[in-house]
Amino acid sequence: MNVTEVVIIGGGISGLYTAFKLQQANISYLLLEAKPVFGGRIEGLPTIHNSELTVDLGPTWFWPHQKKIKQLLTRLELEWFEQFSKGDILYHADSAGNPSRTYNPGAMTSFRVAGGMQKLISVLTGQLGQTNLKTEHCATAAHKDENRWLISALHRSQEYTFEAKQLILALPPRLILKYLTAEKYLSGDLIKALQNQQTWMSGEAKFVALYDKPFWRENGLAGQAFSRVGPMVEIHDGSSAEDSGFALFGFIGLPPSIRLQFTSEQLKDQCIQQLGDLFGPGALDVKASYLKDWSQDRWVATEQDIVESPRHAEFDLEQYRNELELLRLHLVASEFAQSEAGYLEGALSAVDLALHTFKI
Repeated sequence: MNVTEVVIIGGGISGLYTAFKLQQANISYLLLEAKPVFGGRIEGLPTIHNSELTVDLGPTWFWPHQKKIKQLLTRLELEWFEQFSKGDILYHADSAGNPSRTYNPGAMTSFRVAGGMQKLISVLTGQLGQTNLKTEHCATAAHKDENRWLISALHRSQEYTFEAKQLILALPPRLILKYLTAEKYLSGDLIKALQNQQTWMSGEAKFVALYDKPFWRENGLAGQAFSRVGPMVEIHDGSSAEDSGFALFGFIGLPPSIRLQFTSEQLKDQCIQQLGDLFGPGALDVKASYLKDWSQDRWVATEQDIVESPRHAEFDLEQYRNELELLRLHLVASEFAQSEAGYLEGALSAVDLALHTFKI
């Protein structure tokens, strides 16, 4: 039996930020993460010339009005840069015709973490007490008695039990239902609300192509394209820094059921060919490429998520405030944010809201 004040389940940005805040308040905690690594839906893989730079396979941007993420980055001494958008935009509407090129009057300003979003996870994790962090611990059940929570978790086929006064769930709503025996302690109304809330980003797939140089910039292009021809529907400059880690990335528009008809290599080949059709021969000189299909990640997507059309996160947490307070249970995934839900800003907002009235 492992006893602590708080157990946090989920090691994405919400769970790690929660641990960071609890540590600052000198509140003991344990964080359980099912995957071998932290980050949740933030995932990055290395660039070709510098392994310390990563390209983003999950969240990529934040925006000027989002203050919490900028404050956290400043506190962690992490830099950010403006998304590259200078140059013309490409549109490819018909396979019978060539892509058209349009002057870009200026895109909405967005920002990227310098070095890749994975750097935020690495630095934030490094701020935490390593004995408080447990990877490859899959929570399998939660039980609430009068004064404590008992959490069961599997680690390499061995079951462990953790005891805490309070439980913080940094998981999307449907994963709470899938893994944590919610029917034992939540009301029917809350269970129904959790079931109705789609996991943000669960149906998405991203492709990233890495290059030695940003040939598109040299050709007066922004690296931005919109297409109805090929697997990707929207493409952007995905470079992990202003002047290095050069890449293009795209969102794949094929639904999960159609993507399953192709192997990863087949889909990657189609994406590279599409980049060639859009940007010219230079786009075919790919030095490395990555494909991430979030619908195939069991720790992100549920069966229900995969068959639904994507929709934005919207959860009325206040409606269940009394129930959650009585249980000493806190929901802090980005889907539970009352503003900026689904985004990084929403994840931080959900944590701050939960901890505002936190009592031990």
